Amino acid sequence: MASESNLARLLTVCLILASTAGCSKKAPSAPQATAQGPLRVYAVNYPLSYFATRLAPSDVEVRLPVPESVDPAYWRPSADIIAEYQAASVILLNGAGYAGWTRYATLPRAKTLVTAQGCREAFLPSGENVEHRHGPGGAHTHADTAFTTWLDLRLAVCQAAHVRDALSMLSPGEQKAIEARFAALEQDLLSLDERLRGVAKRLVGQPLLASHPVYQYLADAYELSIESLHFEPDQALDAEALADLDARLDARPASWMLWEASPLPSTERELQDRRIEVVVFEPLAQPPREGDFLEAMRNNVARLACAAGAEACP
Repeated sequence: MASESNLARLLTVCLILASTAGCSKKAPSAPQATAQGPLRVYAVNYPLSYFATRLAPSDVEVRLPVPESVDPAYWRPSADIIAEYQAASVILLNGAGYAGWTRYATLPRAKTLVTAQGCREAFLPSGENVEHRHGPGGAHTHADTAFTTWLDLRLAVCQAAHVRDALSMLSPGEQKAIEARFAALEQDLLSLDERLRGVAKRLVGQPLLASHPVYQYLADAYELSIESLHFEPDQALDAEALADLDARLDARPASWMLWEASPLPSTERELQDRRIEVVVFEPLAQPPREGDFLEAMRNNVARLACAAGAEACP
């Protein structure tokens, strides 16, 4: 039997069609609440999980079942995990082609929300078509559409607003509390966005390298000139990789290189020999080892600010 509170949610859900955030240009389809079982929100990456956790009422459980060592973008869940997604009250997708498995799994459309839908006129191309592998996810290419949308913090606000709408629909009695929590989250993200824009002004026109093609929305939003390679933090640079790096530097001298995580000491030495400073800027598709999304993003900005001379180094 469905609980009285869940039945109330189901009866009122049609009255709370997901109103989109002011930043949205087109409304994503609104997920519909389930009247049976515990309220569970399943996400496909950590930013969405973080937004939902900050906004959700206490009776809503937020889950991100991706193993710690796997990039959620290329994860291949088991049939049992897909069944968990299918049984969720709300399924939070990123959009922009993120999490390829969702294109082939049968997910209930009425409970699925594509959070980046409508947040910009068009998504960015990845600009990459090189096949490579890292971690246990197997070989893949960074091709077609760039999908780390949340690295533009204004897009992150828009995605969080869509999460707010889904949760308000799921728990209409908590709508005012969810709105208040969203206002606090929005302020946190926009304050950091303003700080990052100030840092980026110090880097306008300066060439930057990146170890991986994941910074397209960061570059676009903050007017950074970033060229990506395919270097892994846990793999030493071989002769071919170093030759590629030197060719890039001959054509486009750079003083900084963004990394998803700290590279090996041998890699850092090779970069230092070429007068390139390592700047760790975590994409945060997975939870950071310490702190949460906001704290880790603040640390990202602090490291970039330090390298650019925009702020004192920690």
